[in-house]
Amino acid sequence: MDLKKINSLTKYPSILTYHQLGERGRLNDVLTESSGFTGSEEVFVYEKVDGENSRIIFFKNSNNEVDYLIGSREELLYAKGDRIGNPYGNIAEFLKPIAEKLSGDIHNNNEWALTVIYQESYGGKTKASKNYTDTKAQGYRVFDVFSLNKEELSNLLELSQENIAEWRDHGNQPFYAEEEKKRFMERMDLESVPLLATIQGPEFPVSLENTYSYLQQFVNTQVGIDAAGKAEGIIARTSDRKQIRKIRFEDYERTFRK
Repeated sequence: MDLKKINSLTKYPSILTYHQLGERGRLNDVLTESSGFTGSEEVFVYEKVDGENSRIIFFKNSNNEVDYLIGSREELLYAKGDRIGNPYGNIAEFLKPIAEKLSGDIHNNNEWALTVIYQESYGGKTKASKNYTDTKAQGYRVFDVFSLNKEELSNLLELSQENIAEWRDHGNQPFYAEEEKKRFMERMDLESVPLLATIQGPEFPVSLENTYSYLQQFVNTQVGIDAAGKAEGIIARTSDRKQIRKIRFEDYERTFRK
């Protein structure tokens, strides 16, 4: 299996800010891509955990056995059996026991070929560790999952690396919708990022001031390990993840700072 292609097709896409970033990191009172949550769909509001974006990639190898890779946002850090070894951020060392535990139960569907579990690895030596732990303890929280069947994966791997990146960047990764994701994480006994609120799209704040005011109710983190400091912010998204935006305290605080 071409690991460069696997790395590319499983990278997590960047999340846009809700309001446009302007000069000196201050926000403009204009929505990014002029797209708010104006439809009839519910908006799911999750805590944005401040750590290292990481992923566990499960797939079937040439012997039809479950294999796995562990990666950061940009690169693969570990392959089952120490075929790849990169100590960056202690991500692989921390996630290996979780990957091993999940390997036996990840799927019993013969058409399954690849599943990617995305989580924030936080605490430890990450920059915002003090908001979650006094002892440098490490934790994880899952925020997204997607799967491919054999035909889908085979077709993707026949593409060039550039075309795979284009497929990914155009939002084609088939992320689980909210209910499917919830069932998967309950079945696999995984820790999820906290769901803080559910709100109807037209009720979600639009202006800078109203958004900052809305954000204030989520100041304290819900995922403290042995300490509980300030949250990084929130992620607002529709069930199908077709619309997703990040709303961080530091961006709005910088904007309103006199």
